[in-house]
Amino acid sequence: MRKALAAVLAFSLVVFSLTGCTGGQKAAETTDGKVSEETKEKKDPADMPEYSTVYTAEIDTLNYLKTTNSDGIALFYSILDGLVEFDRFGEMIPCIASDRTVSEDQLIYTMNLRQDVKWYDWKGEEVGLVKAQDFVDGIQWILNQDNASSNSKTVYESLKNAKAYYDGEITDFAEVGVRAVDDFTVEYTLERPIPYFLKQLSFPCFFPVNGEFLAEQGEMFGVDKDTILYCGAYLLKSFEPQSERVMEMNPDYWNSDIISIGTLNYKYNAEANSIGAELFLRGEINDFILPGSILDEWMNDPEKKEQMRPHNLTNMSYFMGLNFEPNYDAEYRPEDWKTAVNNENFRKSLFHGMDRRAAILTVEPYDPESKLLNTFTRRNLVQADGVDYTMMGGLAAYTEGDSFDKEKALEYKEKAMEELEGKVQFPIMIVMPFSTAKVDTANRMQVIEQQMEGLLGTDSIDIIIESYPSTGFTKQVRNPGSFSMMELGWGPDYADPLGMMNPVHSGSSAKNYTRVYLAEDLLDSDGTSKFEKMLDTAAAETKDLRKRYELFAEAETFLLDEAVLIPFYTSGGGYRASYLDPFSGYTSQMGRNGAIKLKGARLLDKPMGMSEYPEALEQYEKDRAKALAK
Repeated sequence: MRKALAAVLAFSLVVFSLTGCTGGQKAAETTDGKVSEETKEKKDPADMPEYSTVYTAEIDTLNYLKTTNSDGIALFYSILDGLVEFDRFGEMIPCIASDRTVSEDQLIYTMNLRQDVKWYDWKGEEVGLVKAQDFVDGIQWILNQDNASSNSKTVYESLKNAKAYYDGEITDFAEVGVRAVDDFTVEYTLERPIPYFLKQLSFPCFFPVNGEFLAEQGEMFGVDKDTILYCGAYLLKSFEPQSERVMEMNPDYWNSDIISIGTLNYKYNAEANSIGAELFLRGEINDFILPGSILDEWMNDPEKKEQMRPHNLTNMSYFMGLNFEPNYDAEYRPEDWKTAVNNENFRKSLFHGMDRRAAILTVEPYDPESKLLNTFTRRNLVQADGVDYTMMGGLAAYTEGDSFDKEKALEYKEKAMEELEGKVQFPIMIVMPFSTAKVDTANRMQVIEQQMEGLLGTDSIDIIIESYPSTGFTKQVRNPGSFSMMELGWGPDYADPLGMMNPVHSGSSAKNYTRVYLAEDLLDSDGTSKFEKMLDTAAAETKDLRKRYELFAEAETFLLDEAVLIPFYTSGGGYRASYLDPFSGYTSQMGRNGAIKLKGARLLDKPMGMSEYPEALEQYEKDRAKALAK
């Protein structure tokens, strides 16, 4: 028996026809509700605005089945379509899938495809229809170990028997949980209920691939623009590494109504960061991110200030991790740290004693609050019934408050020193290493050292800063636990609170981040982690998303109440000079904190400046709240 998934994951079961899109393009419907190709008015890319920018990071391959390169993924979203996608509010909407059903046990997903999506070569010549088997062929390629796909884990952790096939334990691909029911129906069978599986289908590794073309190309698939096929909004007209990437809208694209930019121009320039401003002011490009070296100049120039605006935050959350299994030189007394960090009052003295705003000023001197993070999970990751996850349960108090509190910090310090007297030697030496990969990190660490020692006193703590080169930092420092307290970052792979919990769960590959599961005062009578029990309970709730999120919020609140880590900031941000409307492009499942696509984006007549941006953002948030409420 089949039923639609819960409302939060649902998308309309009505065929997503072109008449439902914006753009005002003329079209006529046939009797079955589809747009007639004969009567649809085509757009001419030459008559549409062009987007131009410069870049320094090159794309290693166009093989979207193999790579996880972020720059490549951004390109794939322009030239290919998946079953579902996310609109400008981060809401999931139909794409190639016109509708779907989900079994009662949430294990079988049946996706019904549009029957007018076609494959094209780079010249725009039609190759054939996109069919269900194209989705199956892509999965089979990824699960072939010989192809060394970076996406294999994403696939085999979701689909039934996929891991067994990947490992060679079974050899019949028909036993893997994906099949073409007919030409326009693809069915996925999962190993276990996965509430975020529909969102995962937006990943490029779940995109279709023309199996016959893939076989013809062999190892050459994705080498250049000629060796892939296109089913998305744009065609790759030029792909010259260390020279240019040019994409042109496909006039025959099935959903062309939403496209308002005709050509996407990317010019390679090794000095893009230093000459981007000059190119922008000369009108040679219409989009670039301001480097910090010129930020003050632009901010203090009234004319330039009205050509720049805040840049989007990313999906990465940063926090100060407290290590419960220190592994460093004896001269820094790791056993004293281990004893102290297992004392609740000592942890709380650090939690409330860190002025995070002062530290963030080293990264964002103009609007530090925009980056400040009061919870472990960033804002706008997921919502239910119009309520953001970070506003559920006890997390709301943290989201609306500030953990920095001088009086509380000193109160907990005194309690900790009294409880630890005779057990440790004061001051507690806190080894705080950092990577020199980013120039602002050293300044941030110095601010933290001076501020926390100044507040809590060198009679209780002695913060020792150690710098390391970026090469090998993870292997030498983080993984073996060669730190007491350290700035750490994590970005979830999928839009669900569970995706954020990897660094604090013993069952994940990222468990060595801080080894939270070893916190002695957070163990149950049976020796298991109280926190992990709460996480497991939340993860087991797969039917009621609101309840699922509330259970995760309860677990995360426990994490913060016990001061096991200190929330810090969200990465990204900064400032951008651009003619792009920052609120127009389609997004990834992470919303505006993820990839902002040029699909659905539009260019403005002039750049949006600092004075206009706040009002535009406020209106966007109001519109988004209305959309989420529906």
